[in-house]
This record gives sequence, structure tokens and C-alpha cells, in this order.
Amino acid sequence: MLASFTDDKLGRTLGLGVLYEWGGMAKSNSKTADLILEAARAIVRDFGPDKLTFEAISRRVGVSKQAVIYWFPNKARLLEALVRPALEAEATAGKSAIKANAAPDAAIRGLVEALAVYHMSDLDRFRMMYVTPQIGQRPGRDGAMVTTLGRMHPATTEMHDALADCLLKGGRYARLVEARRAAVAVHTALLGLLLRMAMADTLNAPLRHRDDALVEALLGVIAPKAA
Repeated sequence: MLASFTDDKLGRTLGLGVLYEWGGMAKSNSKTADLILEAARAIVRDFGPDKLTFEAISRRVGVSKQAVIYWFPNKARLLEALVRPALEAEATAGKSAIKANAAPDAAIRGLVEALAVYHMSDLDRFRMMYVTPQIGQRPGRDGAMVTTLGRMHPATTEMHDALADCLLKGGRYARLVEARRAAVAVHTALLGLLLRMAMADTLNAPLRHRDDALVEALLGVIAPKAA
């Protein structure tokens, strides 16, 4: 059950709100936390992910570094809070585009087209989701990233499962594990193409082909019956 509490460090009472959960701990959302996240997005957008530091955020927001750390104890947790909503929105867009009992190629086309539109509409957001989390991160003892971003996000898994279900029911694959593997590969192939587009945009070096034509070419390879 959520309850208001007093933030002694920031000297204000925080009301009910969205929870940030870190290892069993929860803190209610506040204006300061929102400002920190807004500043982090702006820094990544304007200067690149390598410039995202607690010092840079504190200067931009006008609070102490300790205030930033209070809300986000380490960079991994900050990145998680930045990226999680976008990953969930991506998965929602993808799942919504997969029609129930769709033929395999139609399901692939629906997913790829929806995610291409989602990401191409905001390449800064794409960079934040799939480039920024890789900058300056270190693996844990077991080799995994010390953040939930080191694992497949549950919403992304649900999107892959929705596509895999169509691939299996449509007879493309005989085993669920094969269908799931293919769904991940389809998503990953699109992300690779989008990364190339984002790089071209960053370097102001346009590709020789239109972005939409490249997406269509990708679909022609992975979903030839629908091409």
C-alpha cells in the first residue's frame, strides 16, 4: 500500500505516485525525480550518452549530486528508469500490430512496420533505448549487466511470444522454441537496420536509400510471401 512520506534530504513531503523499485525498495515519484529524468534525456540527446553523468545532471537540474544519487543510486538504475517506459511502449506497439491468427508473413510484416514507425519517428529515443545502456557499463560477477536491462524486458518477451505464436500456428515452425528464436531474430534484424539509420543521422551522412525503402527491403527478405 502506498503512503505519503517525508523526504528529509530534499525537505519536502512527497505524495502518491509512480513507484521506482530498486531491490525491494520503493520511492514515490516526485517533481525532482522527473526533472532528473528530463535532464538525463536532454543530455543524451544534445551531447551523447558518454556525457551522461551525475555531475552533468545535477548542474542541469540545479540540485546537488547527492540529490540525484538519492533518487538513482547508480547509473544503471538511472538508465533503467529512462529506458523502461520506452521498451514497454515499443512492445505495446508491436503486439498491437500482430493480428490474432495472422499468417506468419503478415504477422512479421505487421510487427516490423509498426516498430519501424515507432522508432523512426524519434531516433533520439531509439538511441537512448539501445545505445545509451551500452555506454560505460560493466558486467557483474556472472557476466550479466548490473541492471534489469541486462535481461530481456518482460514486455519485449511478450511481444516476441505473440509473434512466435503466429509463426507456430501458421506452420512456419514445428517447435515453439524455434518460433521464439525466429521472433527474436526478426526484432533484432530490424534493430540493426535502425541502428544504421541512427548512425547516419548522427553523422549527418544520409544513406543512399530511403529509410522506408530499406525497411521494405528487409521485409522482402524475411517475409517474402507478403512482399
